Amino acid sequence: MKKFLMMFAAMAFTMSAFAEDYTLYYESATEGGNVEVSAVAKLQKLVFKNGVLAVTFKDGTTQTTNLSAVKRLFFATPATGVESVEAEDVENVKVEGAVYDLMGRKVSENFGDNLPKGMYIVGGKKVLVK
Repeated sequence: MKKFLMMFAAMAFTMSAFAEDYTLYYESATEGGNVEVSAVAKLQKLVFKNGVLAVTFKDGTTQTTNLSAVKRLFFATPATGVESVEAEDVENVKVEGAVYDLMGRKVSENFGDNLPKGMYIVGGKKVLVK
């Protein structure tokens, strides 16, 4: 029993450490987009009662939303995206090593093989075959 409690406590502390990176969102059934509620670190409790979602924050304030307006409720990390893509002429780039697809599967021993169009990882760099 002691081992189980220690393991549970370790998991709870680990999850709380990662919780600060997550934000609570809901997908709006009426507007169709995702609505940010708040970062998990700022939340105290969620209550679903009488068709209303009530979110209580650690500062004591409460936000309510009708459940009919909520299509789905989820936690996610804030989205980050690709800011820019720099193209290089493939003929001028020396590419050596095994070729992997974006799932990490090895597709060829070397880049010189006839590869179909797509994005590959060769020598730790992304290479686009047109």
